[in-house]
Amino acid sequence: MEQLLMIAIKEEGLIPIVEGSMVVIVGRRGCDMNFVAQRLLERLKAYPTIYEVSEEFVTRMTLMRNLGRTLRGDSKTLVAPLFPMIFIGGKLVGGLDQLIDIHVTGKLIPMLKEAYAIWL
Repeated sequence: MEQLLMIAIKEEGLIPIVEGSMVVIVGRRGCDMNFVAQRLLERLKAYPTIYEVSEEFVTRMTLMRNLGRTLRGDSKTLVAPLFPMIFIGGKLVGGLDQLIDIHVTGKLIPMLKEAYAIWL
């Protein structure tokens, strides 16, 4: 699945942004979850680059994720798009739920330090 996401991100021209920034949030225009992810990271003194994508990109991502599930034989349940997508140190962390999960388990601060996004 991550390979499909990276292909779509490359097509959108986001690779230089993701690789050139320590923390990036890619999300829908006007989505409150972008703001939640941004506030969490800013509370830790990591100031992310925000990139808002069009609805066409969101639709394409949703189709690609569902196609990937179908090709793997897991087509019982279709999934919603993974937005916002959070990248730390050029690597995909996942969505808001994964960001919160790694924060609660104590892995977020070391990850941000490793990416030189914070200096605690």
